[in-house]
Amino acid sequence: MSDSPVKQACEACRRRKVKCTSPRPCKQCRSAGLVCRTSMQKQRKGRQSEKTANVLSELRSKENVQALPRETSIYSPSTGPRIESVTTPLSPPASGRCHFSRTAGLLSSSLIDDCSEYFFSRMRGTVPILQPCGFQKQIDLAGSCLHAYCLVTAFCAFVVTQTGFSVEYDSMNYSDKCSLEDFRGSLITEATEARRHIDPVTDPVRQSIIIAFLLYGCHIGLGNQRHAYYYLREATTLYTASALDDQTSSRQVDDDDPSEEGKLFWLLVISERAHAIRRHRPITLQVTSESPQLEDDINLPTSTAGFLCLVNLYRPFDESFLGQWNGINATCSIESLVQLQERIQNAVPADLDLPDILMADLRVSQQWLRIMIWQLSTTAGFLSTSPTHACMDFRHPLQIAEDLCLATWKLSKQSMETHGIGLIEKLFEVACTLVDVMACLSVAGLRSSGFKLGPQDYLKHLCTLIHDLPGGRRRYLPLLLTKIRQSLSSMIAPITIHLNLQPYPPADSSVPNSDTLSPIVSSQISLQEGLTDSTSTDMHPGSAPGNWMDSNFNYAEMSRIGDKTPEIDEAFLQYSSYFS
Repeated sequence: MSDSPVKQACEACRRRKVKCTSPRPCKQCRSAGLVCRTSMQKQRKGRQSEKTANVLSELRSKENVQALPRETSIYSPSTGPRIESVTTPLSPPASGRCHFSRTAGLLSSSLIDDCSEYFFSRMRGTVPILQPCGFQKQIDLAGSCLHAYCLVTAFCAFVVTQTGFSVEYDSMNYSDKCSLEDFRGSLITEATEARRHIDPVTDPVRQSIIIAFLLYGCHIGLGNQRHAYYYLREATTLYTASALDDQTSSRQVDDDDPSEEGKLFWLLVISERAHAIRRHRPITLQVTSESPQLEDDINLPTSTAGFLCLVNLYRPFDESFLGQWNGINATCSIESLVQLQERIQNAVPADLDLPDILMADLRVSQQWLRIMIWQLSTTAGFLSTSPTHACMDFRHPLQIAEDLCLATWKLSKQSMETHGIGLIEKLFEVACTLVDVMACLSVAGLRSSGFKLGPQDYLKHLCTLIHDLPGGRRRYLPLLLTKIRQSLSSMIAPITIHLNLQPYPPADSSVPNSDTLSPIVSSQISLQEGLTDSTSTDMHPGSAPGNWMDSNFNYAEMSRIGDKTPEIDEAFLQYSSYFS
């Protein structure tokens, strides 16, 4: 039977601008080896501006990466025409595959149950991103919905990455073929790959924001700062875009609780500003009169009251402060920094009574932010030995360290383990600043007197916390001991004895070999396990990556002390000479 023309050309012939024939598949598609399909949607009339070059190659490549369009009429010589409804991704998958292949056996019911129990019993007070009922709905949909599967996988990866979870749960309970590091790496890879097959800007937008935030938390726990910043910016950008577009779908929250939308916004604000202070980054989320508000009521649940205090801690660190912090905005005054110190002091009342898990994050974050303000005061040249305000004294970190030690002495180790690497990094930065100030004091000023504790005791306590908390011993303690060895050599022996470590060599000696190093500073420690990911370095240019113990770390840049030291008095000039 000869081929005859048709009223509506198939998609391939229409794109190629050639004559389409019947029966189907048409002659042109048979000769080109293409699938002959006709869309049921009406086509726009008139001349199309589409280019004809390489259309055939484009059609063939799309058949390898895209699913069939919705309501497509497929013609087959054996079965004839039929109508199928197939879901098509709005953009081709980045992985180049038609469908996402889930890893069998990766998400077990026991893993999901353990992660859910750990998160909702310990972490939800400071990370109020999901509710139990809403998350259970996502678990039920995970078998049929890729968006839900990606969220559940990212959630499990986020929880498994937390150092506190690894202490209580063994990865062998979920996989008998790999270690904890490999297992959580598999979870992150699975969540990342699933995310590539969904369009984050379509409904449900809120789930896409949560997925991006969870992946941000995963990479923070692993020390991959660049990856973490990418996902954090994605989460804040999606939230900003959904707010500007006023998408009703993005307002749908778990269990129809409108307060969850406000908590998500403020969680992103807190995370972005904390990351911006640590890494000297800009911020995108701004707090305005139209921003979601949180209830301030004395009858609030303890978890909500703790989160409200956390919001009050980070709210003052707006774009103006970060402009000064990053050196973009030179406008700064003593009065503004003094007021900021007072706001941080009052954000968490001294008599606040909350569970230890909430208090650990609040107290450590509060003292860390006080240190950050003091460092900005140093850069601005406002410090003195006889200041009008106590927070403008260059010895003020001694008081901050005392407050931090008194607060953490009352807390259980388990409560601090819950907050993972983020809390340890704050302790590390407070300890580094304390060492900087102690290096300027006399030997008598370092010791305690009578029953009163002194700077030596504060430093020992902070070193003990970093040593005992999971993740701190390998990543931060070697860096802190190296700084003490270089800046405060008289303290290295007492601290190593206090921590039951092998004694360190003198500061002026050559780099010791692996036999004389402390166990925590042996060959298993590498610079890649330091403050940043493997693509960056804290070492002085020209130093060898392997000999990090002998490298000249730029601690002045890290702590921002000594960047612009003012000529106030002789004592401060002597203090600044340590960073010249």
